[in-house]
Formats: sequence, structure tokens, C-alpha cells
Amino acid sequence: MYKLSISTSGSYTSACLHEEKLIASLIFKSSQGSTNLLLSEIDELLTKTNVSKKDLGAIYLDIGPGYYTGLRIGYSVAQGVGASLGIPIVPVNGLDALAFSAHTSHRKICTIIDIKRNEYAFCTYKPLPGGVVRETEPEILNSQILKVKLSDDSEKKLLVGNWDLLPEIDLPNDSNTKLADPKLVTAESIYSVGERAFQNKKFPNFNEISINYMREPDISLSQTSLEKKVEFND
Repeated sequence: MYKLSISTSGSYTSACLHEEKLIASLIFKSSQGSTNLLLSEIDELLTKTNVSKKDLGAIYLDIGPGYYTGLRIGYSVAQGVGASLGIPIVPVNGLDALAFSAHTSHRKICTIIDIKRNEYAFCTYKPLPGGVVRETEPEILNSQILKVKLSDDSEKKLLVGNWDLLPEIDLPNDSNTKLADPKLVTAESIYSVGERAFQNKKFPNFNEISINYMREPDISLSQTSLEKKVEFND
């Protein structure tokens, strides 16, 4: 069974295909993003791997936090593909995906995702054998408060995610904080968390999936501008 993973929450759009192991992946930078681009990317993955759309068994979707427009695009495409094929969608929080990809045996993990307006989604995780568990609930912080929060924390920790988008003056500068990869959420990191949820059957019904915006968008967009009939090339 093949699994399709999608991430559109930031300035990069990515998709990947797994069958137990990674089969193929694509990633590109897109300042605006579009449904057409994402659908073309998925078509390209299927074409170059000679996989039929009928062989897809599940979709793992990055539900945020992140950029409003990108999240809507990923959600709309996943819903269209899932509905047309009759396969489940497994929602994955991007903060969780970053932490799982970076887990170590000894350092606390702090994840950060840019949500614009000089605001960042932030969450901390405790490493466990083979994974991580949330230590705090996700919150929204500006760069100055984030710097103070990290400086006041005397534990040894990894900061992963969009730390490279912080203003230079607000980057943490202490011996306890290590800036590390991954710097962005990708479809491959989404797969790692989504596969566990899928195998354990811990995911909501198709119509119960929601996007984790964490705050209101900068502008309101027409839903019709993000909708497109989903058509694949076999």
C-alpha cells in the first residue's frame, strides 16, 4: 500500500510517496502556492514511480500551524484526492512532526513555526525512547518573547523549525540552546508521524478533520479560489 504525504504550511510545498520506505519526493519554494502546482506535483510523483492513483491507501496531511493560504490549498487537495479515491486522511500537526524528526535521547526539543506578523507557533517536547511527548501546549509568541522564554529556560534544548526566520537580534544566544535541523516541515517529516497514527488507527473521520490555524488569517479568501476538480494522470 502506498501512502501520499503533503505539506503546504510554509514557503515550501512538498509531497512524497512511501511504501514502507520512501519511494519518491518533491519539494519546491512557492511564495503564493496554488492548487494546480500541488496537483501537478502529485501527478509527477505518481508518473515517475509508475504508481497508479488506485494504489494509494492513505493521505498524511500537514494541518498546521503555518500560512493560512498554503494550509487551505493542502487541505482542499487532500480532501479532493481522498474523496475521489475513498481513502482516509491522517492529519498531522507540523510542530509534532518537527519534534519527532529531531528527537534525541537527552535534550528537550523546542519547535517553532512561522505564522507571519512576527508571530511564531511554539511548543516543547520531552524525548522518549523512539519518540517524543508534548511537554507544553502550543502557543503563539512574538520573536522578543520567544527569545526571553528560551533564555529563561536553563535546560539543554534543541530549537528546530523556522528559527532562521527570527530577526537576528532575537536569535537565542546561550550555551543551553542549540539551533538544529530540521528547519522546516516537509512531507517526509509528516509521514513519520502520520504512519504511526495510521497503523494505530488513531485518526479522525474524513469530515472531522480541521486545520490548526492558531489565529485568524491576515485576509479572508474566497473558498472557490482554492477549489479545483481533482484529476490525475494514470
